[in-house]
Amino acid sequence: MMTSTTSQGYRASARTGVWAKAALAGGVTIFILFLFFYNLTDYPPTWFDEGSHLHVPKALVTMGVYADYSSEGLRHYGPTIGVGPTVMLPIAGSFQLFGVGMMQARLVMVLYLAAATTLMFLLSLHLLGARAAFVATALLLVTPAVNLVEYGRQVLGEAPGLAFMAGGFLLWFVRWRRARWWELILVGVLLGLSVVTKYQFLLVLGATLLLAWGMNLLWFKLPQRLFLIPGIVTAAIFGAWQLFTLVYLGPATIGENLASLREFTAGAAAVFSLDLMQRALGELFSAKSFLWMLFPALIYSAWRLLRPGRTGKDDLATGFALRASPLASTERRHQLAILYMLVIINLAWYVVASVSWLRYAFVGLAFSTFFVTLTFADLTANFSVTRLWQAARSEQRLAGYGGLALLLLLATMFIAPAARLSWRIATAPPDDSAQMAQVMNESVSLDALVETWEPQMGFLTDHLYHYPPQLLLNRTVRQVWLGETPVSELYDFTELDPEYVLIGEFARWVDVYPVERLQASGYELVETLGQFELYRKR
Repeated sequence: MMTSTTSQGYRASARTGVWAKAALAGGVTIFILFLFFYNLTDYPPTWFDEGSHLHVPKALVTMGVYADYSSEGLRHYGPTIGVGPTVMLPIAGSFQLFGVGMMQARLVMVLYLAAATTLMFLLSLHLLGARAAFVATALLLVTPAVNLVEYGRQVLGEAPGLAFMAGGFLLWFVRWRRARWWELILVGVLLGLSVVTKYQFLLVLGATLLLAWGMNLLWFKLPQRLFLIPGIVTAAIFGAWQLFTLVYLGPATIGENLASLREFTAGAAAVFSLDLMQRALGELFSAKSFLWMLFPALIYSAWRLLRPGRTGKDDLATGFALRASPLASTERRHQLAILYMLVIINLAWYVVASVSWLRYAFVGLAFSTFFVTLTFADLTANFSVTRLWQAARSEQRLAGYGGLALLLLLATMFIAPAARLSWRIATAPPDDSAQMAQVMNESVSLDALVETWEPQMGFLTDHLYHYPPQLLLNRTVRQVWLGETPVSELYDFTELDPEYVLIGEFARWVDVYPVERLQASGYELVETLGQFELYRKR
């Protein structure tokens, strides 16, 4: 019989456990809030892509048009298709309510970041279980190759696109065989919004949906509507937005607008350079990609998906009983196989055909967190130190000590990048662009023509900026990554005879304003601030 002393001990232990869990939950919450909100307008510093995207909601609020702009007038493509209306319209609404500003824009993006994190957590909870969901979400937030927090704090399409995609997969997988037609339509709408938000996702998601349908025909043998309705609706949503951009956004005919649209979307998706393939593989095999564990985890996960463990018995692959393994469920295994194909398609395209910028592998790396987590869960008895220690002290020494070593590696995956990211956020200096905007407002007339290729300045101030033509962006990609014709040989800024030339990080990166040409044309340096140099014509 349990004595009163023993009973009191159990109650005290339970209270201690509750307080410990509450403290842990509070610490995690504070850490996430810090990652999302602290130093929001200064880290990361605004740059070319974010600045160009911000032109569109600013133009919508101040001029009533959905377009980019330069000193010569409106530009109807470029940023308007770089990120979809799912981002532009909420930011424009924020500007309308609270005024135009960087904080107002980035707060909208943080809401998308929170949505992406939450939906990816719920998706991993459905597929992998509770412990694994927390591990996968932690990897998603701090892994340098994924870079979700940095992308999500900026006006970019990655985090919003991931939020819509994760929401679509979550609804699809949770309902699965029980899904009604309107639920499948909603799945297609969410997936369609993800590709409208970020055009780059179309290639990956479209191929994944086609392969999922093929896998269903060969292996799953589920009702065809579960795959056809989401795929058709996804294509319809993207097609409707394309039609809108061709008919309403451009001032020319549909044929001319289509030609412009093709120009703007070309350049980085089908490069096929051996040098860039080697570079891309080097990025994926580096420490930033889960401490060199990306490919081992993908190989292990492929094997486990093809050969699932046996519930309730010692699994031959790991030596541990995996009663809660997601691979024990046929439905979960099918769903994980779909996400696995998405990862492989994205990484294969990134290596073979892209310009090897790691950002192009974002969606594949984001979902790779599931398979890295699955691998560690399998090999560490679902992250159980107790079971691993018991195994190490019994006949399963190799599995036990090996699992403990893997847990130590997993802890390193969290702690080192989390500390580095936290330090960068906490110590970020004031943004050079914001400081340069103050200088421009104080010393440069609003009527003076300023030549620059730093579009963030056109958002931060109301000066008369001229930017190089949008079509030159594709040439800069080929210049930097493939060593082709320098953009400075294709564009001569002196033809416009600007009063000022402002050089920042992007212009210096592609050397669009060579110093010797500036000096030969009578420009002198009048201001230097961080990355910026302001030249004025004598």
